[in-house]
Amino acid sequence: MKNFYAALLLMLGFSIHAAADNWMSRLPDNLYVAQVSIPGAHDAATGNGVSLATFSQCQDLDVAAQWALGVRAFDLRPIVKDDHLHINHGIAETELRFDDALYLLRDSLVKNPSEFAVVHLLYADGFEDDKETYKTMLLELLQSDELKDYVVDFRQDLTVGEMRGKILLMSRDQYDTKPVGAFMTGWCGWIDWNAQTAGRVYGAGTGVTASSPLYMQDLSDTHEDGKQQEKVDAIGTMLDFSTQHVVKDAADIVWVYNFASAYSKVTLGISTSTGYRDNATHTHAAIIEYFQTHEAGPAGIVLMDFVGVDEANGYATRGKEVVDTLIANNFKWLARRNEEGYGIASKRIDRMYTKLEDTREKIATECPDVAAGFEDDLEEAKADIDSIKAEVDSLYEACLLTESYEVEGYGDVIRLLSQILEDAEAAQAAYEESVPVGTVRADGEKEVSRIYSVTGEQLDAPRRGAVNIVKYTDGTVRKVRY
Repeated sequence: MKNFYAALLLMLGFSIHAAADNWMSRLPDNLYVAQVSIPGAHDAATGNGVSLATFSQCQDLDVAAQWALGVRAFDLRPIVKDDHLHINHGIAETELRFDDALYLLRDSLVKNPSEFAVVHLLYADGFEDDKETYKTMLLELLQSDELKDYVVDFRQDLTVGEMRGKILLMSRDQYDTKPVGAFMTGWCGWIDWNAQTAGRVYGAGTGVTASSPLYMQDLSDTHEDGKQQEKVDAIGTMLDFSTQHVVKDAADIVWVYNFASAYSKVTLGISTSTGYRDNATHTHAAIIEYFQTHEAGPAGIVLMDFVGVDEANGYATRGKEVVDTLIANNFKWLARRNEEGYGIASKRIDRMYTKLEDTREKIATECPDVAAGFEDDLEEAKADIDSIKAEVDSLYEACLLTESYEVEGYGDVIRLLSQILEDAEAAQAAYEESVPVGTVRADGEKEVSRIYSVTGEQLDAPRRGAVNIVKYTDGTVRKVRY
């Protein structure tokens, strides 16, 4: 088993570096999206070029390059510019239109249909006068023929299979009565666990899974003394929750945003690109170290600065290493979860086999006269258990088991075995009524012709303390106990 586990890690995890652009293809279809560790880029479009770069640049790679290295979540902040929506970082204007960014993601998904993308959407600060126009233009774009088939409606229990080839837009602004994707409410940008865990995500539907709890960590200003460590600690606290949270069914699902991004240096009270780089050296190192020292588990959506570059203007940002770490974490966790699920399933299968043998033995010893009539039933029950074991083994080999996996058919087999035993006991009782058990009379009362065991073996002498089948010379047969 250990050899299989190691081989699985090698197959699923270490191949990340060779195929980061298609890493989601190795995720199981039935995995909840909320349980995927998704590396993301904060203010992603600043890598395409941005004005006021000294203050506003958060990325060195453009969005296409981010996609190629495995980033699957993109923080995009549009404004209205002339006749289109443009992407800004605050007042700083990037060189990427919002529609072009979505078309780029769409085209990447067409080429890589196993993948999906998440867009964290926020109307850029400082442009309130155009917000109503923004809402209209945004809806027109998202509902256009070019994009409408590539966006997905949010549900709490969205699966990877349902998301493949799609974009999930998660907006912190309510631009209509219903979202195209999701609305997020209760956003918290400070460190207060009660506030950080009070958010909600809403889709356009009305069912019980149309909304979900939302946990977030988004402290963005770390330039004051002690704030950078507070940020690092807060990232770890959110990872403690997300990696250890067990999802047994859809109602347990929690969507998580964990921002590594922040700025640790300011000029005239304004964030600086140097501050984003400096902060990244601390937060990325903390994430990498976390997964080196903790068991793998879901990290949620992690938005970071300077993704894909391990060094930026003299700062050891480790931006590629942290993306690779998050991608590999998915497969390490799936392998661990699969191993734990197999252990739980194996115990249940062992219980079924034990119940089968106990039932067989009990029928043989307590219902000997009718035992042969129940062999076929017991063999059918064994075939059912064998089939269940084969299915579990197959799921294990495919790395599809979970810690909450319920062995399908377990209860049915246990009930079946109990019923077989109950039927055998009833049949034995009926048999004993038809051939009464008595006590041997005194010598001379009846002459004994033959003595047999209850299994039909002829005996030279009766077995004391046991039931014997006695045939008398007058032709009568009785069960007697000596």
